[in-house]
Amino acid sequence: MGNAGNKRKYRVLTIIFIAAVIIALVGITVYSGVFPPASVVESYSMEHSAQWQYGIIDEGTVVLVKKVNNINDIVTYVQGRSSNISTYGEYGNVILYHNSALNVVTIHRAIFYLEWNGTSPEIAGYHNQSYIHFYKDNIVLDGIGYAHRNLIVTVSGYAGDSGFITVGDHNLACLSYNSGYYNRTYNAYYASDQNIWGIKPVSLNQIVGKAYGYVPWFGLVKLNILRLEGEWPRQYYTHVPEYSYAGLFLSIAAILTIILFPYGKVYNKVKRKTRNS
Repeated sequence: MGNAGNKRKYRVLTIIFIAAVIIALVGITVYSGVFPPASVVESYSMEHSAQWQYGIIDEGTVVLVKKVNNINDIVTYVQGRSSNISTYGEYGNVILYHNSALNVVTIHRAIFYLEWNGTSPEIAGYHNQSYIHFYKDNIVLDGIGYAHRNLIVTVSGYAGDSGFITVGDHNLACLSYNSGYYNRTYNAYYASDQNIWGIKPVSLNQIVGKAYGYVPWFGLVKLNILRLEGEWPRQYYTHVPEYSYAGLFLSIAAILTIILFPYGKVYNKVKRKTRNS
């Protein structure tokens, strides 16, 4: 096959590759039911370590998002702990929701779904688990998260407001013992978004979707563009886990190698050697 034939062959392969990428993107979007079907994580509130870890939502992670049609589409921490369902290193699903306090989309873990029986708070999926305690206006969950800390949620201001109580994995693990978020009586931390920001439990109409997959590192490209524009704060970009940029650069190098590798020349060289041997 001459040069013209090789060029035609690789042109066809290129078209096939581009078509496959487009089909994949369309398929992901249709499956997700939302657009865009992915979101870049800009903060460290879900990290589990100062070093990059497989399967954890770090800064720069591109999270795939799936539409939520009803509350039963979401498995909370409480439900996941009972049924051994976990995502991103912890029980339950991670959801993306419109945070009215910060006017941003927040990606945090759904800990439990708060319901009400008159003026009494209830938890969906509660069946006398020993780690869950009700103390009048306070609900305490023992040994939550990768740091195994106790979480306290004050629900007195949300009577009649049903919805998800949400927490950032990192937030619960790293709140200071000496901060105003620690309750010495119950040896527990006010780490829920509802108690930190004073927002109501997350209702279904606030939810963008739930996270169902992820691509590590590649969101750092977007975030560093935002950094140049002054829209990615120092408090965030200084917390990017170690080895994240190494993973990004190695991944880009591998992709470029696959794309630019001279397959035709290598094939012809091997073919000539085989013919002459």
